[in-house]
Amino acid sequence: MWKKLLFIGFLAIFARHIFLIAQIMGIFKTIHNHKPGPCRVVPGIVNGSEDIYVLPNGLAFISSGISMEHYTEGNDPRIRQFEGGIYRFDFNKPDEEAKLIPIEGDVLKNNGLRPHGLDVWQDGKTEKVRLFVVNHYAPVDVIEVFDFDQERIVLKHHKTIKDKLFYSVNDVAATGPDSFYFTNDGYHHGIKRVFEGLLMRAWSNIGYYDGKEAKIIMDGGHGFNGINMSPDKKIVYVNEVLAGGAMHIWQRESDNSLSLIESMKFDSLCDNVFVDEAGDIWQGCHPIGHMFQSHAQNLSLPSPSQVINVKFLDKSRKRYEISEVLSNDGSLVSGSSVAAYYKGTMLIGTVLDKMAYCKIVAF
Repeated sequence: MWKKLLFIGFLAIFARHIFLIAQIMGIFKTIHNHKPGPCRVVPGIVNGSEDIYVLPNGLAFISSGISMEHYTEGNDPRIRQFEGGIYRFDFNKPDEEAKLIPIEGDVLKNNGLRPHGLDVWQDGKTEKVRLFVVNHYAPVDVIEVFDFDQERIVLKHHKTIKDKLFYSVNDVAATGPDSFYFTNDGYHHGIKRVFEGLLMRAWSNIGYYDGKEAKIIMDGGHGFNGINMSPDKKIVYVNEVLAGGAMHIWQRESDNSLSLIESMKFDSLCDNVFVDEAGDIWQGCHPIGHMFQSHAQNLSLPSPSQVINVKFLDKSRKRYEISEVLSNDGSLVSGSSVAAYYKGTMLIGTVLDKMAYCKIVAF
């Protein structure tokens, strides 16, 4: 009898686990299309626009051409042919296409560039702009550092940062000209990565690089993903995609450790965190995760896109309003990964697809 009860208990636990995965991946969800205003595809980018940073003057930096081989096998072979690069888009000239920024230095010759997350450090006095870019090139992940020549519109490669703790880096958040937070979105690569997800192992983490070496400051995450900071650099936001689509808000301490303030869930797999000048949050999300997996395996299959806004009602960041800005079945763009806001407009970036520009009238 006890063996039968044990077997029934095992089946119940297994069924609950499968149901949880199905719920996280959006098996039971339906998409209804709506937009905040007129939207259109931006010419010039076709190989993804995974992360976006916008300078105060409206110039946007866009990472394009991500490699997916560090995640799982079986992805669309066309992804391997993507040409990685950093693009620019001027919100002040929205009718123009996105343009590839030339890179000076040996990074393309020595390493190649398959960018993922990016962030910018801008000096408050000199207005010097420095880009930190996650680069996936075999066999390791690195952080590429570029200085932006604003007169010549070129990126000058400053250095490549390597560390043994950079093993599945997703995103970075710059804290100074040589320092940054980073997220490892998982522990294993390849087929082990599949089992990591199926078994819901909490093996992702958040690290800090102080200019000389990296250290892990937060462990035990279910897919730590996009990371960003408040305009005053005192608050850190991190998405945890496999924890029911959660975003965590942490206080940054003097030693760069993190103290939890609040957590919220979006019921969507939100990717990168964009913080506008008012300190509010814009999320690019995958509302139906299994459809994004299918999209990565066959780029011809659409994947729904979603944009979510979080407006904070006070400085505690414990009172807020969550609104859906856009929902799309993939007919506009597939697999939204970031929503970059600027003065009543936004760019919707994607992991593997095109990029869209929208005017925000109401939502």
